Amino acid sequence: MGISHTHHRGGAHQKANSKHIARNIILTVVLVLVALLIASAIAGYQLFKQAKEVQAEETQVVQSLTKVIDTKSITNIKTLNDAINQAQEHASKAKTITDGGLWKVAQYIPVYGKDVTTVRGMTNILSDMCQNTLPEASGALSSLRQASLTDGQGGLNLQPLIALQPALQTVNSHVTQYQQRLQQLPQPHIAQLSQAYTRATTQMDAMAQQVHAIHFAAQGLPALLGVNGARTYLLVAQTPSEQRSGGGLVGSMGTMSVDHGKITVGDFHPNGEFIRPQSPANAEEHAVFNGPLPFSMDVRDTFAVPDMDRVFTLLNFAWQQSPYASPVDGVIAIDPVFIQEMVKINGNVTLDNGQVLTGDNTAEFMLNTIYKQYTPKQQDQYFEYLANAVMKSAFSNMNMNKMLKTAKSLQSLARQRHFYAYTTHQDEAQYLQGAGFAKSAPNDPTQPEIGIYLNEQNPSKMGWYITRQGEVMKTADNADGTTTYHVKYTLTNTLTDQEAGTATDYILGGVQAGEGGKLVAPSGTSVQRMLFYAPAGGNISNFTYVGKVERHREAQMDGKSLLTDVAYLAPGKSVMYEFDVTTSAQAKQPLTIDQSPSGQLEVPVTYHE
Repeated sequence: MGISHTHHRGGAHQKANSKHIARNIILTVVLVLVALLIASAIAGYQLFKQAKEVQAEETQVVQSLTKVIDTKSITNIKTLNDAINQAQEHASKAKTITDGGLWKVAQYIPVYGKDVTTVRGMTNILSDMCQNTLPEASGALSSLRQASLTDGQGGLNLQPLIALQPALQTVNSHVTQYQQRLQQLPQPHIAQLSQAYTRATTQMDAMAQQVHAIHFAAQGLPALLGVNGARTYLLVAQTPSEQRSGGGLVGSMGTMSVDHGKITVGDFHPNGEFIRPQSPANAEEHAVFNGPLPFSMDVRDTFAVPDMDRVFTLLNFAWQQSPYASPVDGVIAIDPVFIQEMVKINGNVTLDNGQVLTGDNTAEFMLNTIYKQYTPKQQDQYFEYLANAVMKSAFSNMNMNKMLKTAKSLQSLARQRHFYAYTTHQDEAQYLQGAGFAKSAPNDPTQPEIGIYLNEQNPSKMGWYITRQGEVMKTADNADGTTTYHVKYTLTNTLTDQEAGTATDYILGGVQAGEGGKLVAPSGTSVQRMLFYAPAGGNISNFTYVGKVERHREAQMDGKSLLTDVAYLAPGKSVMYEFDVTTSAQAKQPLTIDQSPSGQLEVPVTYHE
């Protein structure tokens, strides 16, 4: 009995102890959880507070960088260095905050940890650039500012540029790397951080554009202007008022000779002097441009091919078959928008009739007004006069401010296909066509582009009235590393009855027969042979259109696949294309549109992430 009684009391006591232990454990866990919640709340508050501080500092960095890339700052070393010092101070403060332990731990929070990673990456990149690369750039620009950029005879002194090539090459390489690293960071979820990230990437893109321009001034201008000896280029004037894939109908051709910064522009000759029965165009090229107005592919149609290396072959053939045949080292092609931008930099031009052409009205005069007021012979004379004048003035009487404006403008013009600089010398090609100054249809899978090109089939000057609007929206990041986008592209004929009443048949067309002896289209209707190229290593799918479109088909030309059709644009009418584009897994940049130039510097395209 005693043993049994003792055993019973011991079991009850153990149960009571177990309850106490369980209760204590639960209380401890609750207290720990409460403590953790309190700590998390405090940490969260601290993180939020610090994030606001980082945002404020990065805003100051971006504002300082805006001053850094301003041309006035670049040409004033004290102003430039003050802006760099401000950027360094704020970038350092932001980096000190995000290097703290709280931010390192916060990177592992689900979902929003990626936002922390982006902010830390952004502050590191901007701090690195401000502390290391910007002082290098300032030193190089200081040396350039103190140098004489003229040779005393109106030419460009290339030696100061050559001396700075190594330093500027390093700066350009570093800024390109910063730009790529920033673009590769995850897009933040939190609105304020997303806005800060967008501001930083936008400013970095502007910084890269300015640095690339300075780098081109040091590397590209000497290569273009004969640093390695005398060079003779074909100088080609084309007009986007009668569109071709890479520009417009070639109106005239001559030569430009350069030798160690000295420039001599020869006489221009109208396109009629280069037209011959034979053409070097191949069967694929003739097959693509087979109607409703079959292109003869003589000198006028050379830019129907969007690849500049092939265009040079066609142009050189025409030149060598002419009375002016001579060896050439490449080609420089310009259009009225190029001329307008050079007038904007170098000053107004007054014509013999007293009309003043400015940086705002030159393109309209050359692409539209001239066809209303002057005969074809007079048109050729004015084109020759203006092209000759701007090419001579573009690189003469150079100073640092003018050089930077010119270099930046040439880059923008080349990107939009208003300006081409192509050389046959391989050691110089990396600074011209290799640097984007002689564009081709999409050929680089790492830099994805969709090629969209127009070719007027109703002989006219209707290009001035054709507006275009592009839209690119990313729709999927695919498991195989590729990316898919949805593209919209709209063309509209804006010609009004009033405008048609002031125009001539030379502008409106509707007078030349095409296939079967029939008129290609009525007066005032633009007929565009459209070419669509997928990005290199990518594809186009789900292709649709709204409006009058005929002859849609697949084709091959010069080693590349494309889609082609014919769009009819009567006055006031539009054609809209829609399709999906998938880029290569090798793509390092978002998809962009490469397209035929217009009468404006840029054709508007909206990009959505």
